[in-house]
Amino acid sequence: MTEQQPNAGAPAEQPEGQTPSGEQPAAARPVRHGPPIAVAEEVLDEQGVATAAVLAKALGSMAIEKGGRDDIPWVRVEAKDLHRAAQRCRDGELKTDMLHLMLAVDWVEHIQMIYVLYATATNRKVILRADVSAETPSIATVTDLWMAASWYERETHDLFGVVFEGNDDLAPLLLYPEFEGHPGLKSFPLHDYQEF
Repeated sequence: MTEQQPNAGAPAEQPEGQTPSGEQPAAARPVRHGPPIAVAEEVLDEQGVATAAVLAKALGSMAIEKGGRDDIPWVRVEAKDLHRAAQRCRDGELKTDMLHLMLAVDWVEHIQMIYVLYATATNRKVILRADVSAETPSIATVTDLWMAASWYERETHDLFGVVFEGNDDLAPLLLYPEFEGHPGLKSFPLHDYQEF
């Protein structure tokens, strides 16, 4: 028997699951179905620019970041300034007499509180944003400005663990009292569905 010599012209064997360039083959890469995701530009229309000017005047140096889309400008303020900023929006020229929506977003390194304020008389909306610590999330309540905040704050406390200083009623709204953890956080363990 003769010993077989490797074929000099044949390509060298690659580790399983890799192409000659060392990349994973296309079939092994995660596949995203659907059209590409397009992020809309933050461009304010004429009404948005006018509202943003009033908002900037009301908040002054409290606004540390700003943007907006269409007719809705937003500003980010420090968490310690959120209540004062919200009160200026309600009581000043903007007259945002309605808390249209309040929500939280877990960015892992911090939780961002988002307040959508609406002026019923002028049909204007503005958004206030404030970042709170992920470890000890806490911010002042706005229930003294808008009674509707009570439900939003209870829901946010349930799901994200945010403490609203000055709100004495953070009893569970969606979860039962013995529930452990905050299911709105990305760190909350999600379990696969199991048949019982």
